[in-house]
Amino acid sequence: MAAGKKRRIMEKPNEFLADVIEVTVSGGFKTEHVFNAADGVLGVLNLNAMISEGTFRGADGSELIIKNTSFWKPNFQVTDGDRVLGKAYSPKVFKRAFEIEFDGQSLRLESGGSKLRSWSLLNAAGSLVCEIRPRGAFKRGALIQVREAALLGLLAFAYILVSRRWQEENAAAA
Repeated sequence: MAAGKKRRIMEKPNEFLADVIEVTVSGGFKTEHVFNAADGVLGVLNLNAMISEGTFRGADGSELIIKNTSFWKPNFQVTDGDRVLGKAYSPKVFKRAFEIEFDGQSLRLESGGSKLRSWSLLNAAGSLVCEIRPRGAFKRGALIQVREAALLGLLAFAYILVSRRWQEENAAAA
């Protein structure tokens, strides 16, 4: 990560702009995904591959539960306690993109950003919110290049969706 990069807090806590978040991964069936910024850990995502469910714990003590709500298709939901904070679904059967509703915003997650295997999160106006790409050829995890102010929970939700797509691609290639 570049030494001069600093996290800039916007109007809301856990909202970031112009930063690179590096996600490092450890574990097997239960994986731990640590969200690192230049000035420290932002949060930790624990995923259970067997049940397509995960818990994101922010450095501020927040906790989000993310799970696939359908056995047959990718319909994901993120909750904060009893409140549904966001949903994501694939608009067509063989389409790789996701339509996302998160905290009152409509967004779209599409594959094919600036690099191979990268994904772009776009707001309703079509502006780039962030780009998610693999850390490297032999490294697990991702780099999230934040381009527009975004809630950390949204970035974690988008990362999970991309991570699941990468797992599907790897399984299909095997």
